[in-house]
Amino acid sequence: MKKIFTQSFFYRLAYFLIGLIIGIFILQRIYKAKNAQFQYGPNNRTLVSIKNRPHFEYDTQAISFMKTHSLDSTFVMNILTYGKVDFTKENRGKAPCHTYRILPTEQTKPYQIMVKRCDSVATLLDVKPYP
Repeated sequence: MKKIFTQSFFYRLAYFLIGLIIGIFILQRIYKAKNAQFQYGPNNRTLVSIKNRPHFEYDTQAISFMKTHSLDSTFVMNILTYGKVDFTKENRGKAPCHTYRILPTEQTKPYQIMVKRCDSVATLLDVKPYP
């Protein structure tokens, strides 16, 4: 009786693992074809929420710095795509608005930006060289 149980258990386990591997492979192919992104981390959620605001504005200080250093809006979108949010320096202001410092990565230029995210607008407050 015990031998029958172990044999049937191992057969069921083998069929389960084979089905699981095939299912993961199929899902991987589907999501790769659809270019699906899973942005569940706090860094990705914050950056996506900043980019998806209906209005994106530039402060005059940020505009003047960007002009003197030959930076444009593609730089801002690049750092909002690949940057890293520094949550240690986060300034959680009044309820509708929060200020975030976004640090560069290897895929961006070496500048950090300060962005204020409100309900319907995101504002680029400052751009500084990253040490």
